[in-house]
Amino acid sequence: MKALVYHGKEDLRYEDVTTPKPKEGEVLLKVKAVSICGSDLAGYRGINPMRVPPLIMGHEFSGEVAELGEGVTNAKIGDKVGVITNLFCGKCAACKAGLTNICENRLIIGTTMKAGSYDGAMADYVLVPAEKLFKLSGRHSFSEYALLEPLSTGLRAIKLAGDLKDKTVSVIGCGPIGLLTVMCSKHFKAKSIVAVDILDARLEMAKKCGATHTLNSKDNLDAFTRELTDDAGVDVVFDAVGSAATVNLGVDIVRLGGKVVWVGLVQPQIDFEYKHAVVKEITFQGVYLYVTEMEEGLKLLEEGKLDIGKIITSEYPMSEGPRIFKELISADARDVKVILKND
Repeated sequence: MKALVYHGKEDLRYEDVTTPKPKEGEVLLKVKAVSICGSDLAGYRGINPMRVPPLIMGHEFSGEVAELGEGVTNAKIGDKVGVITNLFCGKCAACKAGLTNICENRLIIGTTMKAGSYDGAMADYVLVPAEKLFKLSGRHSFSEYALLEPLSTGLRAIKLAGDLKDKTVSVIGCGPIGLLTVMCSKHFKAKSIVAVDILDARLEMAKKCGATHTLNSKDNLDAFTRELTDDAGVDVVFDAVGSAATVNLGVDIVRLGGKVVWVGLVQPQIDFEYKHAVVKEITFQGVYLYVTEMEEGLKLLEEGKLDIGKIITSEYPMSEGPRIFKELISADARDVKVILKND
């Protein structure tokens, strides 16, 4: 089969590899669509320790069942499926506490974790555990279904933020996760949604996703939110970037006793205005992956309650992956969400 193989910093090759054979309890999927995640781009740039070469990346995908391993009874050849890509152990303390998203022994399809590497879906075929499949109705495109994985992170962010009804929220960073968080905030009835980004094109996309107000990061967000909230500050900030600048901006604009939800992971270490945060009695909430949110997102999509496909800006054949990755890390890249497809 053909696959996009990551060999090292800015070295991605579309090449022949051995087609895997499903073992007992496994399924071979024909990949139909795979989304390029920001973490994949960080891996390509050589700055993500969760991408160790040689590796086939791709953890946001959908496809069709092509071959069944021994003992598989929950799927048949030709089924349209999505995949829960977090392969947790079910035995560690986190799993026993219901926090399978932070399992100490997990593998994640298309990434390198402490437990090892697992080849992903930027290929003709991908091998997955049958128990991780969920069936798709086919009412939406494979490209839309590939977005269920990032949608699940946005949904978990909303869930951990608490009840948003009639609240004022700000989403800092309008990449795919930020845009999906905007969309989910609207669905869960936030009164005002202030989207912030450095690119005006992404702010236009945020409006389409439900933002009631948009600001370029060059603008005075503190003054704007104070005017919007009668000097109180916003109730919840979703930081979908995770840089020193955005984390401290969240501290500035959130109300006294408010909540800041950290979703982005741009910088592993930051300078943080600790005292300012303490005296405001801010609650901070980290968000990582998902638990049950992928299934919940599928339900919302199938019921027509979320139009996640609107964040897709380009689709390309898998074979063009090396060129597309190179373009996406360039300074003039403008795509929001890119899908790679197989026929």
